[in-house]
Amino acid sequence: MRKTSRRLGQHFLSNPEILDSIVEYGELSREDVVLEVGAGRGELTERIAERAGKVIAVEIDQRLVEELRERLRGYSNVEILAGDILKLKPRGFNKVVSNPPYRISLKLMEWLLDSKPDLMVLTLQKEFASKLVAKPGTSKYLYISVLASAFYDVKIAMTIPRSAFRPPPKVNSSLVVMKLKEEIPEISENEKEILKKVFTRRRQTAKRVLRDLAEDLGITLEILEKTGEETFSKRVFQLSADELLQIAKAIRRSEEKPKPK
Repeated sequence: MRKTSRRLGQHFLSNPEILDSIVEYGELSREDVVLEVGAGRGELTERIAERAGKVIAVEIDQRLVEELRERLRGYSNVEILAGDILKLKPRGFNKVVSNPPYRISLKLMEWLLDSKPDLMVLTLQKEFASKLVAKPGTSKYLYISVLASAFYDVKIAMTIPRSAFRPPPKVNSSLVVMKLKEEIPEISENEKEILKKVFTRRRQTAKRVLRDLAEDLGITLEILEKTGEETFSKRVFQLSADELLQIAKAIRRSEEKPKPK
């Protein structure tokens, strides 16, 4: 067995029972096209392929790609893509079942939230997983928490011990299950950027942050006058996803209005 790559953050999940559980949470059928990010040595890929209609397995390590092709040569429903998932960005999948590299967790999650698959089952660093389920008013409630809760019902299904990996990582892991909500809001790229800006000052009051932002943008925010004082006396990290999205949309509308000459 060859050495793992520290540069790529390789820690292979090898516990058969946990791998089986991950597939069970995926609720797979022959109707599903499943994306797997960081296919590694193919232990999970093989299990997915036995149940899904198609697997899109992405692996950046060329040496592992050759190992995958050899291991999975008997599965006609597996497409192996060699390269960086954040550059390849494949389409056409409706589910994600994966043990992705932890070093790309945030950027990967942002892209997956844009793609909006029906179901995601992901092994993630425990610290990052806690941000996806964080509630308003808690220390881990961030921009990514807002997006995740806006689109998905998110739960931590299990804690995965370090001993389940080879080699064991230095951090604890969680299995996160994300089911797409029946009704999801439309959020433009502009509105996402607004949310990011607002969260750079997450511990300040919403009123102060929005007044400063309006001044910087040269706009008038009618929402400050129309919405109750109670909302804007809260600190940014205390606002619900719905409140934050209303604010982002109000700012976007104000930006789009013709400015007086």
